[in-house]
Amino acid sequence: MNNTNKALSFTLATLVSTSALADTIDTDDFSFGGRVEGWGGLVDSTYEDNLRVRLNGQGKHQINGSIKAVGKLEFESTGTQSSSDHISDYTRYAYVGAETAYGTLTYGTQDNAVTYLTDFTDMAEIFSGYTNTGIVASDDRAEDTVLYSLTKGDFKFNASANLRGNVSGGGVMLAYQLREDIEVSAGYAGTESNMYNPSSDVYMLGARYTKDSFLLSGLVQQGTINGADFDAVDAFASYDFGENKVSVSYNYLSADNAPNQYINFVAFEYGRYIGDLALYTGYKVALSTDTSAGGSNADEFMLGARYSF
Repeated sequence: MNNTNKALSFTLATLVSTSALADTIDTDDFSFGGRVEGWGGLVDSTYEDNLRVRLNGQGKHQINGSIKAVGKLEFESTGTQSSSDHISDYTRYAYVGAETAYGTLTYGTQDNAVTYLTDFTDMAEIFSGYTNTGIVASDDRAEDTVLYSLTKGDFKFNASANLRGNVSGGGVMLAYQLREDIEVSAGYAGTESNMYNPSSDVYMLGARYTKDSFLLSGLVQQGTINGADFDAVDAFASYDFGENKVSVSYNYLSADNAPNQYINFVAFEYGRYIGDLALYTGYKVALSTDTSAGGSNADEFMLGARYSF
């Protein structure tokens, strides 16, 4: 994270910890939270366990009758047990901005414009979101990002620009609520070429259907990634009953002359949600060309638990 984002993080952290300011802000617009999560899995008879901790603070403050300041700060610490222990700490979110009747403008480490669209199918506890991580502008989050978001009636529009020098780019997204249970969306994201990476871009179309406890969604992508043409398809379906959820997801990506980037699997998951506690398990079936299990064609079994606060 560069100096600008560090400054943003420090500024927001200061706001969070200043009791004098907290006394003047409605607590309904200012919150703290996080999660502790652990999961383990088997891949080709090899077991690995993981631990993840997230802490966040976010809030809004009315500056005047038409402008509201917004900000969020979230840290994550992840530990992986494999051949050697490894713990990594990083900032998932660190942004500040302003919310008005004409939209919300924020800057920092945050979602990209198309994250709203890719979230249509990135809904599984474990096995989803594999096909949109190769392009900085279409990944879930990016540093040094300006995001503009506007919602008017049934329309939602996002535009973002990634201003980090070696991975600059951006994207746009438009979503429309056709009717109460059907939403469609289209988006574009791309990164500019530099001395380390070629230009990449992706065009996206997505749709989702929600009815009571049933969700069905799909995402189609096409473009170039690291100089290779690619096609990708995601599909997700889930059903909630009581404190339980069952889901099935399908992820597919094929890139020309890049067999190590092939994704092709179907996954089944079950989750049990008891208050703030979630218990979940999933099984991923690798199909023909799948290399998502650490570059190998292998099935995966996962079991995990999460406590949110």
